[in-house]
Amino acid sequence: MDTDYANGQGPRRAKRVPGAKAEWDKSVTPNVFLHWSYPLTMDTCRSLRKEYGDELEILPPLFEWAKNEVAKERTLEDLREERLHNIALPRVEQEAPSLMAAMLNRKYQVAGAVFILAGGNVILGDDPGLGKTLQTLAAVIQNDARSILVACRRTATRTVWERETLRWAPTIRTFVAQGTKQEREIAIAEFHNDTHSTRKMLIVNIEMVRAKRVEICPASPNSDGECAFSHPKSGGPPYGHPKHEYHSIPDWPYLSEHGWDAIVFDESHNLLASTANIQSKRITQARFGAIQIRKRLNPHGLAISLSGTPFRSKLEKGWGQLNWLAPSVFSSYWRWAETHFGVEDGRYGKVVGNGHKVLEPRDQAAWDRMLRPYYLKRTKTDAAPDLPPIMYAGTPIDPKDATSPCYVQLDMTAEQSKAYWSMESLAEAQLESGKITATGVLAEITRLRQFATATHVHGTGRQNLVPKLPSNKVEWLLDFIQEREGTGQKVVVASSFSSIVELAAKEIRSALSMEVLTLTGATSDRDRSDLVARFQATSDPLQVVCLNRDAGGESITLDAADEMVILDMPWISDRDEQLMSRIHRVSRIHNVTIYRLVSTGTVDQWLASLNEEQRSVIATASPRKLSEMMKAGVGA
Repeated sequence: MDTDYANGQGPRRAKRVPGAKAEWDKSVTPNVFLHWSYPLTMDTCRSLRKEYGDELEILPPLFEWAKNEVAKERTLEDLREERLHNIALPRVEQEAPSLMAAMLNRKYQVAGAVFILAGGNVILGDDPGLGKTLQTLAAVIQNDARSILVACRRTATRTVWERETLRWAPTIRTFVAQGTKQEREIAIAEFHNDTHSTRKMLIVNIEMVRAKRVEICPASPNSDGECAFSHPKSGGPPYGHPKHEYHSIPDWPYLSEHGWDAIVFDESHNLLASTANIQSKRITQARFGAIQIRKRLNPHGLAISLSGTPFRSKLEKGWGQLNWLAPSVFSSYWRWAETHFGVEDGRYGKVVGNGHKVLEPRDQAAWDRMLRPYYLKRTKTDAAPDLPPIMYAGTPIDPKDATSPCYVQLDMTAEQSKAYWSMESLAEAQLESGKITATGVLAEITRLRQFATATHVHGTGRQNLVPKLPSNKVEWLLDFIQEREGTGQKVVVASSFSSIVELAAKEIRSALSMEVLTLTGATSDRDRSDLVARFQATSDPLQVVCLNRDAGGESITLDAADEMVILDMPWISDRDEQLMSRIHRVSRIHNVTIYRLVSTGTVDQWLASLNEEQRSVIATASPRKLSEMMKAGVGA
């Protein structure tokens, strides 16, 4: 493409196309401009055509690529619109007939499996409980993947992936790398040496993906392996100084050395949601390791990201997911952020979206077009209209708006209130066991969350607190459970704090003489499995389970419960989206009621409002069907 630079419009027009990057020859001084480069996407092609019109000349290689991409787009749209005529998964029908039969009962699952196959590198973002595991198993079988890596939370290695694979896809031989280092090494060695299985799957926990990032200057490394020119007294690197190389030291080298036909990251928001690229010192070891593993994916392999909440309640963190799926397309976070949110110069560097805490795309249609090839999300309402929606008990959080979300609003006890308001005004509180202080805003908010839930006293450590009665929320909970005593109704109780979980369980046992099981980070895998089995069994008298939001918010099913009580609000809304889906699942069609407890006039209400703001933004961020966009009047 020739651009008229004589009138000075060339660079300006080139930069108007999203993703524009000037390429320079930096081996000479002064540097020589070479050309403009853009991400290879249909969105870029359409933007170029819009900017240059008939001036744009399409050469044959790009024309052929674009023709194939348009055909792929049409296939993906057919699947998004659920036009499922003549869809066949012959290899799945042959190898896993029970899996195929189960998916045919939920046609959206067949569409999801084919979407993964058509896209190749995708986020399957269905609401938790809609069967992402089954869709993934069908896709890897139909794609004829021989070597499969699944990285998931430790608690899901056996209870979800091994169990579900053995049940639905027995032709895939599973190897679970769990336990001691020696036990993991043995599992990996057995996986590597297995040359007889048609398909084999290595299941690892997400922590095993980690790799240390080492930055090396090839021109002048010093004894620490860092660039000598980075020293403040060096004056900075000269022209032509080579780019630094980023080497990895993985915890488990085999994962980034072995070639994979399919890579699956389950609950991928824990691993990939980020704004940090490999050049950034902020990149986590887990994300850096995931990038190294992605490089070992076979050319026609599947890169599958599974998460019902892929953005972690911040849309800008979706770039981390997209960068892992398509690194050549989404190579620069700042170019991507400039396109969809805008970037300004702030006091301490670049600021995305004018510094707003919860960002929305500045062009919804452009955001939608960008995501469509990579992201499929179906809500429970879309996929399972026979599943009743969640009911939220309580009163509107905004007294001036009767339509605002409902919460159970409680007044604090006098003892709680005294400690709470002292901490809020002075960043310290006088407890019966002595004074407690908070250093920093985050510590103060954490203390306020604790005092809004229960009275506290000092534990073994100077700053360690232990909850006790009186507690407005635990006392409400005792009345709530007592009303259901002997009815057989099952209830899940959740909190962010393990100490609150233990307090609630202890008081229910003491006051009501009921058996209560707890699930926290200290719960062993065997006890976790036993808890789920007992709670789910209709013949078991166990009625109440108290769990920690982090330990029990993912990878388990507790849909024997019709009710859930949430004792405190999380920092980000996706934690509760995952949590509530433990009992609201398509595996059981029933009415679910959620009781979210907040102490009036406290940080609880602020967090509840923040969560609702996050939910409203995320709800509008996933690609809609074209038919829905037409009704909404949004350009496609």
